[in-house]
Amino acid sequence: MFRQCRPQTKRTAPRLPYGMPQKDEKRRRHGEFMLYKKYTFGDTDVYYTQCKDLGAGLMLFPAGTQIEDVDALSPDCMVQAALRGARNLIDYSQGVTMRNMSSTLLSVVSQQADGKGVVTRLSDGEGNDYEHTLRYDAETGVFSVRAEYFNNSGKTQVLESLQSFSLSGIFNTEREKPGTEGLRLVRMTSAWSRECRLKEEEFSSLGFDMSWARYGVKCERFGQLGSMPNRGYFPFAAIAGGGVTWAAMLEAPYSWQIEVYKEKETCALSGGLSDYEFGHWCKEIPAGGGFKTHRAYLRVKKTENIDEVCNDFVRYQDGRLRVPESEESMPVLFNEYCTTWGTPSEENILAILESIKGLPIGTFVIDAGWYLPENCGWCNAIGDWNESKKLFPGGIGRVVSAIRAAGMKAGVWFEFENVAADSKKFGDEDCLIKRNGVPLTSKNRRFLDLRKREVQEYLQGKMLDFLADKGFEYIKIDYNDTFGIGGDGAESFGESGRQITELSLDYLARLREAVPGIVIENCSSGGSRIEPLRMHKVSMCSFSDAHESKEIPLVAANVSRVIPARQNQVWATIRKEDTVDRIVWSMTAAMFGRICISGDVHLIDSAQKAKIKEGIDFYNAVKDVVRLGRIDECFSNIKYFRDPKGCQIYKKVAPDGRRMLVLAHFFERPYERFECAVEGYKLVAAYTTLDYEIKNGALALRPAGEYQAGAFLLERED
Repeated sequence: MFRQCRPQTKRTAPRLPYGMPQKDEKRRRHGEFMLYKKYTFGDTDVYYTQCKDLGAGLMLFPAGTQIEDVDALSPDCMVQAALRGARNLIDYSQGVTMRNMSSTLLSVVSQQADGKGVVTRLSDGEGNDYEHTLRYDAETGVFSVRAEYFNNSGKTQVLESLQSFSLSGIFNTEREKPGTEGLRLVRMTSAWSRECRLKEEEFSSLGFDMSWARYGVKCERFGQLGSMPNRGYFPFAAIAGGGVTWAAMLEAPYSWQIEVYKEKETCALSGGLSDYEFGHWCKEIPAGGGFKTHRAYLRVKKTENIDEVCNDFVRYQDGRLRVPESEESMPVLFNEYCTTWGTPSEENILAILESIKGLPIGTFVIDAGWYLPENCGWCNAIGDWNESKKLFPGGIGRVVSAIRAAGMKAGVWFEFENVAADSKKFGDEDCLIKRNGVPLTSKNRRFLDLRKREVQEYLQGKMLDFLADKGFEYIKIDYNDTFGIGGDGAESFGESGRQITELSLDYLARLREAVPGIVIENCSSGGSRIEPLRMHKVSMCSFSDAHESKEIPLVAANVSRVIPARQNQVWATIRKEDTVDRIVWSMTAAMFGRICISGDVHLIDSAQKAKIKEGIDFYNAVKDVVRLGRIDECFSNIKYFRDPKGCQIYKKVAPDGRRMLVLAHFFERPYERFECAVEGYKLVAAYTTLDYEIKNGALALRPAGEYQAGAFLLERED
């Protein structure tokens, strides 16, 4: 549904076109006569405001929310830009935020709207012009938004900030007067093997109480610096309370930030590329030039359940994926890393292929170490990319042929953007990112400057031609360190890093050109480069480096909130000493997304292998729910991931509600939870070592020991 309401003004002020100056100078100084337009898209009301003192604003509310006085919400500019030389408009904001600089005093020049969204053109009247684009997806209720700057000033301008989005006027809609009491900020913390864990904080604990005189900016500005965007935090934030959630997710391949901003009764939420203060970024824009941000994704919904808005974001991402046809069936993978630990060879790969006969596996990935030189270890040899004659005496192409003859795609591991200390490329300083003239070095790694022609020619031969010549149809792209704030070669360190990251994304297109139909896996010390833009360009990601630890199901459930399940590759590492309980535990944990098997498959007995096959068969029967289902419940009472005590019960329901998948993992006692509501459903299949029964509309689970798990498929009874 799309509906446009007639332009309105506050009280009895005359209705004037956007951009027309107000006649009452006194009231103008106080920011009154806020003209606005209101549109309704599905379940969301969209407000655009215009105020001389605050610029042109954007507010989103659940459809039907009563807004009696737009002025009282103090909306500020929807385009948060900072041009060099601009002054800050708000007291005490230096060093706290670059929001609300004088370059945000913009007027609406024109606005076009239809059922797909709104395009607004704005200007400061001095040749600094902007286009703000809001697009609406009716299937999910998700908005995409971005801003673009046009320099028509006749001189070079320097952008020090241009955010992808800014929402303002956010308040607790259940209160009689505007205020943020009762709201909370929800983020996702991320670290190595701890990706995307929810963190909730009350506004009061963040110091967002308004001062007695309404002075004093309060701003929670967070994000990350460098080329590992899912580090510290995932680029997501939500403000929830009063029965409503405002949520945002960023395309953020490089340094990014999100800000919760509070000055008066209401607050604002904005985010995008890190600014000059936070991320060392600025960019010179010549006369006639411009700059466009990446997209942000917004959802406003009548709920305080974060999983519900995450479901919408994930469904939106899934709907725009364009992956090779082979990926549509979500084939199970095998990766030999936890089998050979960096020493894959023709001999051991052929042995593994023999051992996994009979298992329905679609892809076999040769991981790190295939290039192992004779004088050093595999980890410090990345960058030269010469296949090991010792490990592959007949050439790696012969192994690729064996994998394909076994009915699987052949994949291979690269970390093509970095070089390590024992490679020849490590000393090729002309090809490396430098900071202040010195090669940027992080422990044992340096970073290729992808802007250099010689680097591009090098990677053409060493990676793109190699993949095509050897017959690989799958590449795992790893990335195990970050170059942080960036380097030389641009007007700021941050701009240098942004340029190099954009070229990193370009290589995903180059890969598809070199090997049509290639499957691309995004890995970065596990999940450190999970973000919407890169994930839109790949087939799947490594969810984490939690290869065989106890907390795999906890991390996998968290990551399922931010990427489609068919992209969420989760490891099931099998060991020869694994009991049936442990095998079921591992296989069930991998059912949060794409199953990737590894480990001692060449050493297990027939009973263990049969249990693996049973798990794959069950998974193949529930793929529709795994892929398209929404998170209906994600309960976990685990506090410490490394010493987990308690349980996790995770429930997904198919879009039509006909089928339900329950994944349950019990760690060490106390468990606290022993059942899952399944009223109206009947059990049709189970893969578990738990005792269970359907009783009184609930799936009752009775663990007989620790580290037991189960997967249960249910269907509607009617």
